[in-house]
Amino acid sequence: MDKLIHMSLNSLDIALRKQAINAQNLSNANVNGYRRDIYESFGSVYLNARNQIESRAFSTTFGSGAFDETQGRITPTDVPTDLAIDGKGFFIRQKPNSDPSLTRRGDMTISPDGTLTDGTGVPILSETLQVIQLPPFRKLVVAENGNLLIEPLNGEPGITQLIGSLGLVSAEGLNLKKGDDGEIRLANGNPIVSDQNVKVKQGFLEESNVSAIEEMIANIENQRTFELNLKLIKLASQLDEGTASLLRMPGN
Repeated sequence: MDKLIHMSLNSLDIALRKQAINAQNLSNANVNGYRRDIYESFGSVYLNARNQIESRAFSTTFGSGAFDETQGRITPTDVPTDLAIDGKGFFIRQKPNSDPSLTRRGDMTISPDGTLTDGTGVPILSETLQVIQLPPFRKLVVAENGNLLIEPLNGEPGITQLIGSLGLVSAEGLNLKKGDDGEIRLANGNPIVSDQNVKVKQGFLEESNVSAIEEMIANIENQRTFELNLKLIKLASQLDEGTASLLRMPGN
């Protein structure tokens, strides 16, 4: 009975982890460019006991921070500061007191001091990993290669000026993961380096790649798994009590 209870407790733990991931995905289903978290494959480790068979297995997750890299649907907005990456790639951003990270979120805004930020107010970095400062302009043009061009307020209409380039990183061949802070970085911990081999679309936004229906179905399945294993634990307890009563001496 001990093995059955242990197995069920292990399954309960896995179901709880999956439910937490489902909840995280559902809460970000409407966030532009969000990448769906996934539950990684897991293996087993054994409880060591001296001169005994290693019969109690614990599940263990290999690594952390896995996410789905499938591209979300790209929709037109005709807003000049809305940007989307077509294909495998990322913008580079940097939160205060943190290392640079990667994002697909393209609902850009320009702060009062001219800083280019994403929809959460985090500064977007240039190809040289510097904060992008935009001078006053009449029109903003973002080329497919990430170049930023403006029509200055004091310049002639139709004449654009190159002021910099978005920091871009191609995800081809890279091993990426989400850290404990939810930011995407290189799994090996190496610093991010821009490569600009990414196609940018101005006036478009990429939706989250989370499917609310799939997450709800997975959540229901996890709930059923949880309930089933609770029943198994109760059954194991009843069987254990029944076995104990059979072994009990008559009259006791």
